[in-house]
Amino acid sequence: MADDDERAMAAGASAWARHGREDIQGSHSLSAPLARWAPELVEPEAQAPADAASGESEPAIAIPASVLHARPPQRLPEDAICRSPIAGLVIAVLATTGERVTRRQPVMVIEAMKMQNNVSPEVDGVLVAVHVSPGDAVKAGQVLFELV
Repeated sequence: MADDDERAMAAGASAWARHGREDIQGSHSLSAPLARWAPELVEPEAQAPADAASGESEPAIAIPASVLHARPPQRLPEDAICRSPIAGLVIAVLATTGERVTRRQPVMVIEAMKMQNNVSPEVDGVLVAVHVSPGDAVKAGQVLFELV
């Protein structure tokens, strides 16, 4: 063994490097890859059927009634004004002043980049004013119509 170390030192490799290389090479195996470094797998004890048989389960959590009922949608003042989402050309106005419109109902169509985009309000309401007409060019953020 001492002769091997001396030969390794003479060849330019230190004893530490040679032993380190042996450790790395010895840790890999086809039958058990990285067996030296991998933690041992421990099978969990089969207690689930025993718990189910005894009737014990997780304790029930009481949920407050205020969480269970649905809240009405909040209507903000800025929801009454609908603005253009993109610059383009107004192709059609599908609703008239005084008409009742619902949330997500198309009110007008804007063409931008050869695509037709439906513009609809975020809340239900009555159309008070339409500020554009078919054929008008609109900028992004321009007011299109107002609701009450």
